Amino acid sequence: MKLPDNHNQYVPALQALLIIVLLTCWSLASAQNLFSYKDIAKRYSGSQLSFATVEEAKMQGECLVGLKNLNFRKRDEFDPVAEWTNYRSLSLLEQFPPCNVLIMMEVARAELVEEESEQ
Repeated sequence: MKLPDNHNQYVPALQALLIIVLLTCWSLASAQNLFSYKDIAKRYSGSQLSFATVEEAKMQGECLVGLKNLNFRKRDEFDPVAEWTNYRSLSLLEQFPPCNVLIMMEVARAELVEEESEQ
């Protein structure tokens, strides 16, 4: 394949386009981290949460993941126990911290599964 004789006229435009794309990607990547807790805490150093509070929040976040995993164990088939615990989890999360709800739902799930197997 032979390039046209005037192909050199497009090189500066392509270089400029490449630079714009690279700068856009770089700025988007750096902007994503501006709103992480770590970055926000740096900007407001006098108002940072205590270490214990941050650790508690991390634990509650992991408990939310535990609830999700508990409620969506069987993805390919209908699970009435998971449906029930998922529905109850949402209403309980309005009243209790995620780890408390996770403990309640683990106990409830175990009891419901045991009850189902006895029938």
